[in-house]
Amino acid sequence: MPVTMSKELLVRIPEPLYRRVKKVCADEYKSMSAFVRELLKERVDETLSSEDWNDINTARKEFKTGKSVSWRSVKRG
Repeated sequence: MPVTMSKELLVRIPEPLYRRVKKVCADEYKSMSAFVRELLKERVDETLSSEDWNDINTARKEFKTGKSVSWRSVKRG
């Protein structure tokens, strides 16, 4: 199943960092877009496990169906 690229990001970075990224991309024969996509994917994959994603999706579904709890009603401390 092909992946459709439909979103764009405009990222402003300092000139020295841009030059370093450009050099890394040239050394690895990659476009900057591919390089940034890989970095973002790695970061997201290592940050959230598949179990975390399942919990997030379950909570989203519950929220949409009105099964959520008001944050004001949660007792703290």
